[in-house]
Amino acid sequence: MKTTYWMTDGYGNVARMEGAAERDRWKPFGWSETEAPTSGTQVWVRHEEHGGRGRLPIAALEMWRPKGWSECDPPPVVDPFSADVPADVVEPVPAQVPEPASPAATKSKEKTDG
Repeated sequence: MKTTYWMTDGYGNVARMEGAAERDRWKPFGWSETEAPTSGTQVWVRHEEHGGRGRLPIAALEMWRPKGWSECDPPPVVDPFSADVPADVVEPVPAQVPEPASPAATKSKEKTDG
């Protein structure tokens, strides 16, 4: 059985990691080991049926547990610097098409130029 680790991102969010390999995988992304969550922290949760993830205040987790939510690791990091194919993980920047100048703006520019 793997050891369970509690990790924090340093911003009040905690996640449960299963095994030393998973714990070590998150360290380069700014996560570090911490104590079990206490009041005032947000915990990453995953739904057992549909796999959706979210964060809940640790105090609210017991209300959501019967509905299928439990502690988990955070969503995968999308990091183009460590991806095999960086273009696959970066959203393309949409091309910005300049809007045509209105006829009134063109006429006023002609008056000031001429």
